[in-house]
Amino acid sequence: MTRAPEETVSFGARLRQHTEARPERTAVTILKADGTAQDVTWAALDAMVNRIAHVLRHRPVREGAVVGIGLANGLLHIAAVLACWRLGCTIMGFDPALPYSQMRALLEKAGAACAIVEDEPGAVGTLFLGRSTLAALESQAPQNRIADAVPRPGRIVLSGGSTGLPKLMADDQPWASVPGRPWGNVARALGFRPDQRQLVCGAMSHNAPLTWAQLGLFEGHHLVVMERFDAARALQAIDDYGIQFVMVVPTMMVRMLDALAETAVTFASLEAFYHTAAVCPVWLKRAWIDVLGPSRVFEMYGSGENVGQTIITGEEWLAHPGSVGRPFESEARVRGPDGAALPPGEVGELFLRRHAGIGQSRYLGSDVTLRTDAEGFTSIGDMAFLDAAGYVHLAGRRDDVINTGAIKVHPEKVEAALLNHPYIRDAVVIGLPDREWGERIHAVVELSVGSPGLDLEMLKAHCGTCLAPAEVPKGLTIVERLPRDGFGKIKRRLVREIALVRESGM
Repeated sequence: MTRAPEETVSFGARLRQHTEARPERTAVTILKADGTAQDVTWAALDAMVNRIAHVLRHRPVREGAVVGIGLANGLLHIAAVLACWRLGCTIMGFDPALPYSQMRALLEKAGAACAIVEDEPGAVGTLFLGRSTLAALESQAPQNRIADAVPRPGRIVLSGGSTGLPKLMADDQPWASVPGRPWGNVARALGFRPDQRQLVCGAMSHNAPLTWAQLGLFEGHHLVVMERFDAARALQAIDDYGIQFVMVVPTMMVRMLDALAETAVTFASLEAFYHTAAVCPVWLKRAWIDVLGPSRVFEMYGSGENVGQTIITGEEWLAHPGSVGRPFESEARVRGPDGAALPPGEVGELFLRRHAGIGQSRYLGSDVTLRTDAEGFTSIGDMAFLDAAGYVHLAGRRDDVINTGAIKVHPEKVEAALLNHPYIRDAVVIGLPDREWGERIHAVVELSVGSPGLDLEMLKAHCGTCLAPAEVPKGLTIVERLPRDGFGKIKRRLVREIALVRESGM
């Protein structure tokens, strides 16, 4: 018997469906930075989306246009994205803290018609639409419905690179999903299901928080969105709002773990504690499994290029500690410098291939291409090894490996050891130029609140118990705050500049 094709629905049309079914139920709760909260019903959200769509169409923004979204977390971000999709536009999210020269360069590269941004002196000209201007125009906008279009593509994703102008990627498939299966089988494998209560901790200017927030609305979630991440408030929100699904990154996990003692959170409602975006230290993953139990902890490894992904449950992780899982609807190969496949246990470059019929993003412009081999496996530059059961174990970025005295050191391994020190709140490891070693291992750290202090000898003593001699930092810089973006990704180039300036005494 042939299975009938699944019917897709646009995100704008799906919002109308939920509004008709549950108009006065809460769709979104905004946890404001000032400590207050704002509840928004499905009917109010749909009406706001319609008004913003009228404003954009009047600019004029037409179907197929690219619209930049440079907004902080909040109701306007959610509604603006949905308004663009209702019009059939492609959205491109970016960090609202970017300098306007970089914003303009990104928008020009994408051929954007306009960008909705925070109110800043640099937001001038016809390209930018500031928050307050949009609010004033929205208050006067018509209430009549706008027909729901299907964007193609739905969004442009920025690469996670920490140097230079980000690369732009897009998946050209129509921006519509199947109710109950908004990301095929992937979402369900991570504990995501319809009608949950979801906590949004990360900045929606980044791909993953935006994805899960909007997929949540598509599936009728009550979103609880933090304007600004605060570990203690996030923990309390899980109990206060009966949160069932939350996506976090390792930096959030460290801070939430540290804040557990000051909260009385029970996690009684929580079904899925899902993390992604960066390598999770073994000690940190084990600590959260101890807190929640393995059945509620999920992890996915993937990329904006959408070349494939791996998924692992807490139970699997206990059998394969340190792994990010087996390929899910994908295949994996680890290759050496000569391109030959490496046996289990040997570190090489990770290549992934999605199963047939599943879309892959493409880079915009001809200045950069994906590295794909003759068999259709693609690398995004990550190093890894496969264990005997086919589970992937990441070993850092190809470009981040530090070559010190002819020994290759992966900074993530050293960072995991540093983060296990009770005096360290956050840490990044870089290679600095050295006459003798070529590059020397250098740690840049934030200290925990109340820490009595830390010096290099204390750091070396700690690392010497769990790292090889070549991996122990030879230098230490202490900073008030490491430069991470709104999704917790480190800006390594800026960290290196900070360390070099400190060492030069400037």
